[in-house]
Amino acid sequence: MSTEVNVSSEVQEKGKPSIFGFITSPVVQFEKMKSTPVIWGPLLLVIVLTLATTLLAVYTPQAQETLQQQKEAGIEVNPIFSMIGGTVGGVIAIVATLAFTSLILFLIAKLGTGKTTYRQMFSMNLFVTFITAIGQLINTGVAALAHTSANVTSLNGLVGAKGAIGGVFTSIEIFSIWGLILTAVGLQKVANLSKAASIITVIILFILGAAISGVGGAASEALKGAGL
Repeated sequence: MSTEVNVSSEVQEKGKPSIFGFITSPVVQFEKMKSTPVIWGPLLLVIVLTLATTLLAVYTPQAQETLQQQKEAGIEVNPIFSMIGGTVGGVIAIVATLAFTSLILFLIAKLGTGKTTYRQMFSMNLFVTFITAIGQLINTGVAALAHTSANVTSLNGLVGAKGAIGGVFTSIEIFSIWGLILTAVGLQKVANLSKAASIITVIILFILGAAISGVGGAASEALKGAGL
């Protein structure tokens, strides 16, 4: 009986990781990912979430304000073409981003232990991106329905700061932080990276993300100030 239970547990542990099970039991999915990294199903789901977010983004106050400014400037924009272009661009951007960030994680893991593959890192990154994509969909959906800014789950959703500080506060967001924590756990479970190395990696990623958001926020305010 004991042998049967052990065999059953081993088979279950070696099964394919579940993208939906990742929400409640990420460690189990990471363990399965080591032997069976899956890509196509989760990738399709992330693309669908990205497309839904892109379509909803058209109805956010920021997008409507941009369209109004373009009309006042005499620039006619076909909403259908704009939506199609945004959709195609969104898909290309998410796939390119996944490929690039997975390569970075793969190189970091190889420097640390060498016990991983690019496919494993891509799968891990894809599952984590599923969580952050849910966050983006929620934020954009609330912004479109409630006519608010698309950062309701971030610190800046409470503070409402502008410029570089606003960009930094926007990067302090529930789903993004959740994603960073999962990345740290994934690097330990999938790539066998040490706990210290995993934490240092995600801290660097967070700092880089906050810096980019800060620069983006400052640039946005500068453009508004210039009337652009």
